[in-house]
Amino acid sequence: MGSPRVVGRSEALVAVDDLLGAAEEGPAALALSGPPGIGKTTVWLAALDRARERGVLVLASRPVPAEVRLEYSGLREVLDPLSDAVGTLPLPQQRALRAALGVEPSGPGGGPQLVAAAAGTLLRDAAARGPVLVAVDDLQWLDPSSRQAIASACRRTPGRLAILTSARTSDAPAGGEDVPVAVIEPADPRRLAHLPLAPLTPADVTAVARDVAGRTLAATTMERLVEAADGNPLFAVQLAEHWRSRPAPDGLPASLRALVAERLSALPHATRDLLLTAACLADARADALAAVHGDVEAVAAAEDAGVARVADGRLRFAHPLFALGVLDAAPPTRRRERHRRLAEIAGGAADDEARARHLAYAAAGPEPATLDALDAAADAARSRGATSVAAELGELALGLGARSPQRLLQAAADRLGTDAYGRALELASEALPALTAPLERAGALATVGQARFRLGDIEGAVSALRAALPLAVGDADLHVSVFGDLATCLLNSGRLEAARAELPAVDPARSPATAAATAPSTAPAMDDGALAELLGARVVIDQLAGHGYHDRIARRALALESADRVTPAIRWPTVNVASALLFSGRPGEALPLLAAAERRCVDRGQETDLWFVQFSTVRAALLVGAVETAAEAAGRLDERARRTEGPVLDLMARTAEAHLLAWTGRTDAAAATARRAVERFEALGAAHVAALPAAALASVLLAAGDAPSVVTLLRPLERLLTAAGYRHPGFPHHLSELVEALATAGETVEAAAVLDGYEQVAARAGEAWLRGVLARGRSAVSAATGDVTTARHYLERALSCFAAPDLGAERGRTLVSLARLERHGRRRASAAAAARRAVAELDAVGCALWCRVAQDEVDRSSGPRSGTALTAMEERVCTLAARGLTNRDVAYALTMSPKTVEAHLARAYAKLGIRSRAELGARMSPAPGPPDKDNT
Repeated sequence: MGSPRVVGRSEALVAVDDLLGAAEEGPAALALSGPPGIGKTTVWLAALDRARERGVLVLASRPVPAEVRLEYSGLREVLDPLSDAVGTLPLPQQRALRAALGVEPSGPGGGPQLVAAAAGTLLRDAAARGPVLVAVDDLQWLDPSSRQAIASACRRTPGRLAILTSARTSDAPAGGEDVPVAVIEPADPRRLAHLPLAPLTPADVTAVARDVAGRTLAATTMERLVEAADGNPLFAVQLAEHWRSRPAPDGLPASLRALVAERLSALPHATRDLLLTAACLADARADALAAVHGDVEAVAAAEDAGVARVADGRLRFAHPLFALGVLDAAPPTRRRERHRRLAEIAGGAADDEARARHLAYAAAGPEPATLDALDAAADAARSRGATSVAAELGELALGLGARSPQRLLQAAADRLGTDAYGRALELASEALPALTAPLERAGALATVGQARFRLGDIEGAVSALRAALPLAVGDADLHVSVFGDLATCLLNSGRLEAARAELPAVDPARSPATAAATAPSTAPAMDDGALAELLGARVVIDQLAGHGYHDRIARRALALESADRVTPAIRWPTVNVASALLFSGRPGEALPLLAAAERRCVDRGQETDLWFVQFSTVRAALLVGAVETAAEAAGRLDERARRTEGPVLDLMARTAEAHLLAWTGRTDAAAATARRAVERFEALGAAHVAALPAAALASVLLAAGDAPSVVTLLRPLERLLTAAGYRHPGFPHHLSELVEALATAGETVEAAAVLDGYEQVAARAGEAWLRGVLARGRSAVSAATGDVTTARHYLERALSCFAAPDLGAERGRTLVSLARLERHGRRRASAAAAARRAVAELDAVGCALWCRVAQDEVDRSSGPRSGTALTAMEERVCTLAARGLTNRDVAYALTMSPKTVEAHLARAYAKLGIRSRAELGARMSPAPGPPDKDNT
């Protein structure tokens, strides 16, 4: 049974893992419940996969309604993997079970009790051999005879037994009565956990829908879908399949139409007519309903049927599907007539948007009054930062046939602001052929370029933006904007020198007024904001090219920056200066700038631009030890990526996740996430950006001692970055891993050559961080060639370079290297001291990955503990395991993987000469002390 991708069910998956862990200590059960379509089967299938990965024998049944009267059909499924063992049963049990399963005719003495006894014998024997999971999906459809036999067998089975069931609680889309369903439980009912599955969040519903429809759903369609699904993943899937090929969300799929039709068709005509008016209103106030119908007494029938209710002066549908069902059932002419009436009664500025919508839904074509109302409402929405509202109103105008090039271009710009990049590209491409004015064509091409970049078509984006750049010279703001977008695309496709060549020449010492006075009369004036953006771009481009951090230019860019300038955040001087500071090893200075940029994005409603700010925040926060800040930023980035079209944001979210997982020591997940991101970046044609997740993967591999894999991973990326003009290693922060891996693998000549390539940059930039990284690298090369004295000298130099407060992680890494060097030189006391300092530094910044490496150095330098011969880490693991914690619990407590826990326990068992946790518990228990004199 293949399992679909699990979205938004982390709590349920943790409960599954807890079940499998608890079953190691004895029978345990988990009962999932929820309404139809809530995702019970998805979690159930994932649980089966997780059990099989742990080597658990899975005995499963997925009954269907048609089988509820087929005797023992579910038992047959559950016992199928044990069919070869039936012959080992006592003869009466054999006969009864074979007869029940239809293998042979029933003999004398058979019956439900004997069948249950036979099933219990098979289950007990299986659980004695190894862990077993008995899993039944949709328990309400399990035939009664099977339920009785399976429940009896489970109650009587000791040993490593896990029981997982799922059952629905209601057949209604909403408001229905819960249907009580029996559960299968172990002998001790206290070891049964209940987990009702809650509705998915809007972000998770969006992710489910996109799994079905790809990235083809428009933003407004997705908003309607999220509302209609109301957290139910099955409804989201069905609506996505039905709406993905439609220009606008319209109608219900047959499956959902049938689900609501029965409830709606039984209502009186007057009630259904009132509900139609309510469904046409965004806010179904009782006074608005009364203005159309005279009174709202007809709603009583809808309340009695559980379809709607009136509270706080408003009518609310029990489930959004009922509103869609009402609209779906009404003829188009009747819907238009109702919207026309609602437009007539809408009044006042507060109702301008509602009136414009009603006019649009009532119109059959591009009526001037309707278009004027839509344009005015869209302008008002843009002025208050409600881009999604403006985009939806623009789409209504286009749907009426008003498709002038200018209107298409405005609609495309609005769509860019709502992350609907595919739709923005479609609209701008439609407008382009009819545009002849250079500035209009430049604007359209810029929109095409931005959309293509976000959709992963970097070459297409570069082509469009290069075509736009000469057309935009007549407008300084537009010219700077196009350059900024082009530079972003070039940087993300590894063409740093090309981006630098496109950078307009500006003298940072000259004011915009002076520049305008001395420029040719045909050149447009450049304001402070545009100049600031160019200076900020220069700071980060020159930093990446190895020309050092231009402090004077950066301060000038920040001073000239205008917070009122409406441009993408990736072009703001604040963001570019923060990036340059991060690349130059000054994360503590970058963080406040990034925090200010995020606040500005939120305040201005530019949340589509937050992704780059949040990604940079994750990296900077980790380096200074603000792990909670990094985790929160990574979470916000992940949520944004789930709701955004195109692969770029998702890849950046996965890269941030990989860095966070690696830093906090969750190595298996970090490695898997980073590998996938590297592969996807390379497939996207952004191989050099793959260095970002590759750096996280390399750190995990190096910490595990796998230097050859680090070399294989980073060597081609280093060459690619160098060829692309990236002369500074701060972009991916990969240099330490590469050089140390090369030296460890014996490639000392190549390691020295890599270091030589950055020496000139370090001399020119004068960065303490880069000088420290190079010194640590030189130490690794010297140590690999046996020159311990020189190696120690370089490490001391590196420590002096890493003296800044926000370089604690670098100090910790350097002290780990020093501890290893001292240990290999048999200076155990000095090695232990350095290792303990490393643990303190790395623990202070929350870097569990390298903190574990440092702790291992402490253990190796300190030698085995007396009496037990356990290392410090082995003793910590054993102490927790002896208290009854599972391997997963121990791993969580010590921030390591379960496999690492298993390895520590295996070594400890061998040293202690024991074979079981019971023996471990006895061995690790404190020895009894002398008797208390007061009680003798």
